[in-house]
Amino acid sequence: MSFADPPLEEVKFSDFSRHNVHFNILRLDKIHSELGGNKYYKLKRSIKHILTLGRPTVVSFGGAYSNHLRALAAAGKIYSFKTIGFVRGEIVRPLNPILKFCEESGMELQQITRKNYRLKSSKNFIHKLQSELGEFYLLPEGGSNLKALKGCAEIPRLISNETEFGLRYITLACGTGLTLAGIVIGASQLERTQAIGFSVLKAPGYLNHEVKGYLSAIQKGFDMNALIPWRLEDDYHCGGYAKKTPELLKFVERFTQETSVPIEPTYTGKMLYGLCQLLDKGVVESNTQVIAIHTGGAYLN
Repeated sequence: MSFADPPLEEVKFSDFSRHNVHFNILRLDKIHSELGGNKYYKLKRSIKHILTLGRPTVVSFGGAYSNHLRALAAAGKIYSFKTIGFVRGEIVRPLNPILKFCEESGMELQQITRKNYRLKSSKNFIHKLQSELGEFYLLPEGGSNLKALKGCAEIPRLISNETEFGLRYITLACGTGLTLAGIVIGASQLERTQAIGFSVLKAPGYLNHEVKGYLSAIQKGFDMNALIPWRLEDDYHCGGYAKKTPELLKFVERFTQETSVPIEPTYTGKMLYGLCQLLDKGVVESNTQVIAIHTGGAYLN
């Protein structure tokens, strides 16, 4: 199975050029057509473990537009293990493009009430699932476990340690906060670098708490004093997860037309939209380098 090294591409975009910002995009979306983006790094160590266990059935959870379930379904197809995806709320047919891809990739889709979804991590609920499904390998929502955190800590290795700029920003969209935590841990060797995460959720303060929890969970084996500065922006979710505004959609279309880099409005589009506003406000300084991480995802209208 061939996975490409993601390129770091210099991109010209008028909104950045007028602020004299050297703009690059780390194209994680180019790793693989079906199993790419940050989900590749979140799942790679779990997949390796699953294969050593003899390819058991893998169970996980997500919403109707979950890129995690999409990536897990792709992994199941590529590596020949069975996947079951529990979808929050009602599964509406005809399926949306993400769930359609999951089903066509061999994932068994099961709907779960929102009430039971909140119990998905409880021992009693997991035992109930085991009695119904038999033994399985459980991946948490978003694939967010210690293996995923260590996988995401590999992403900064794709960036040169040295920089000619006085300050360098790494920016990315955040749905669980785990990828941001991994980058903060893995980027300790990068000179004059800060990380900015853009929450795609309408939940002020929530992801900030989550990132701190991930960082606390992985203290062993890492120099926690060497972490790069980081922060989360909560004001650019455009109404909440998978919500869109006309302004956001116009921005996504204009960015794609100007740069020929396809982005979607759920993750990377919101991050770049928010980044432009931070530049306009002077929160992100001019005459700096920005490395925006393209986390992939399905391109939905």
